Amino acid sequence: MYSPAPSDISQNDAEMLEEQCREMQRWHEEEQQFLLRLQKAAEARRAERAAQKARREAEAKAKEEAERQRVAEEEERKKRTMEYLQ
Repeated sequence: MYSPAPSDISQNDAEMLEEQCREMQRWHEEEQQFLLRLQKAAEARRAERAAQKARREAEAKAKEEAERQRVAEEEERKKRTMEYLQ
């Protein structure tokens, strides 16, 4: 099987191969940049979802506390009414 010697590769072929190599490197760099942007977007979405969850939990706690406070005030009002009536 014939294998071309380095001297058999024309200057034009060498330049074409170098250009193809540079193009592949550019594509690889663009792909890496895209993957990095995608990763950052995913991290931002996870952070956003975590913040939403924390906000919902805080709102639920506040609502529960307000309900406890309302019940305690109602009990206190009933107690004072009963004391007044006796």
